Amino acid sequence: DLIGANLVGRWPVEGYYHTNSEAIEDGKFIGLALDEDQQPELTDQRIDKWVMQIVNESEL
Repeated sequence: DLIGANLVGRWPVEGYYHTNSEAIEDGKFIGLALDEDQQPELTDQRIDKWVMQIVNESEL
């Protein structure tokens, strides 16, 4: 993390079909990952959950 910054929005890698990603740090995506090719039916649900996560992590 950057000095003085509170990074929010890390997202679990479970449930995704991938072999490697540069967007994974400490076992989580560094932000929301959307898979429109393999799992488009999960996009809206993932966005809703991620937005709520951001609100909670940011204490908004």
